[in-house]
Amino acid sequence: MRLNSLRVLLCLATAIGLTQAAWAQDAPRAAITAVEQAAPAALSRQGTPGVGVAIVFDGEPVWSGGFGVTHVETGAPVTADTVFEIASVTKPVTAWAILKLAEDGRIDLDAPIETYLGGWTLPPSDFDHALVTARAILAHGAGLSEGGDSGVEPGEVPPSLLEAANGATMEYGPVRVAHPPGEGYHYSSKGFILLEMAVEAVTGERFGDYVTREILHPLGMNDTAFGWTPELEARAAWGHDWYGNPLPHYEHATKAQGGLVATAADVARFLAASMADASGTEPGRGVITPASVRETFEPFPFAEDTVDIGLGYNLHLDGDTLVARKSGDHRGYKAVVFLMPDSKDGLVILANSDRAAPGIFADIACPWSRTLQDDPLGRVCVQLARLHKAHLGAALVLATAGASIFGAVLAGWRRDRRSVPSRYSVWRRTAAILPILVVAVWWAYWYSDIPLRLQGFPPTFYTVRATLWPTAFVWISIGVSTLGLALACLILLPRTNALETKRPSRPARSS
Repeated sequence: MRLNSLRVLLCLATAIGLTQAAWAQDAPRAAITAVEQAAPAALSRQGTPGVGVAIVFDGEPVWSGGFGVTHVETGAPVTADTVFEIASVTKPVTAWAILKLAEDGRIDLDAPIETYLGGWTLPPSDFDHALVTARAILAHGAGLSEGGDSGVEPGEVPPSLLEAANGATMEYGPVRVAHPPGEGYHYSSKGFILLEMAVEAVTGERFGDYVTREILHPLGMNDTAFGWTPELEARAAWGHDWYGNPLPHYEHATKAQGGLVATAADVARFLAASMADASGTEPGRGVITPASVRETFEPFPFAEDTVDIGLGYNLHLDGDTLVARKSGDHRGYKAVVFLMPDSKDGLVILANSDRAAPGIFADIACPWSRTLQDDPLGRVCVQLARLHKAHLGAALVLATAGASIFGAVLAGWRRDRRSVPSRYSVWRRTAAILPILVVAVWWAYWYSDIPLRLQGFPPTFYTVRATLWPTAFVWISIGVSTLGLALACLILLPRTNALETKRPSRPARSS
């Protein structure tokens, strides 16, 4: 009897082991298939020229590929070797550089960053600058001013790092403390200039040289660089604006906040290095310690309730699964990475169009997530799907209301119940201009770079304002236009008094 029980247990254990082994083999193939099916449809749906994608499974990069074209005029295909600007996805790499210096005792993450700036100090403010630390800057909790490095035109000489810190080419002026440090989340790409200055002051070498030697090359990221080299530019995916126009490669003064160009496969190597792999190699891969890697996924202790931010990553829990995410945004380029350090999964999506974020990310990342255990992006994907439907529903309501008003006005015109008056009153002219003005301002605000240029951004920084689902938002804009123009017609074609226009005039009485 006891022997039979042991045989049953052995059979069960074998069956479970075979099932897990089969799942381990099928899971990456399922994820790859999901991406290969989703990416072409996403490009078509979102109007994006090209995208590079890479997958991490069980702590190792297992696949990378390209879809679409690198340039709408040449039609060259995106491949696994295509290079993109990854913009703010650079920030987690910068975090590793700071953590490595902290391990070496050369930077204290919680000391005032001004200690390491070679004499440069922040402009005076009403706040405590001692709380502006490397850790706080990495988590956007230092209260620093908004803005980033949007770059200069090709051929122009970028300003120096010091000039950039003092406001050259940087939106909203110099780096300064604009909010109480440590109290709340205030995203500041500009703040990463201070980290770059600190690395250069502490090491005595250029930021890009230090990070390339100490982080990129040890991780095997040989198709990654700070800025376009001739070799990498020959494999470049060129950026495109909202309308599909190719953009040049802009020159950036700073590196730490968003200076990297890379293949999707190289970015996947970096994500994989934050996880243990199948052979048991520890996170950090010997570049930084596992303890330092864990720090990147620990939420910054804000004084007030706010979002969960690690060192370089946005964090959230989907069920019991920790999801770390980082997106990037440059002129003509969008990027996003997802990694789940506990389940050892990761995804990289690099796109060469202002149309890409975030719709194309959802179109690719959500099918990928559904192939993983527990669907770690499931809750976020449901919320995005609801938002997408809400956009389309709002557009339908606006367009239907506008069409109904148009129909009523047209019917009244045909029946001589509405007509153009011989003279418009001041009130009616003002009322008719107002909806037309609203429509004009709407399109200028959302679909031109005029508002951002008024705030100090350079031309073409965005050709469309960032929205949560920009391609669906177009339909809302069409709905707003339909309703606005319909209201203008309603005001310009008032009702005609039928009794006065159709009643025959009475003959004058004789005296």
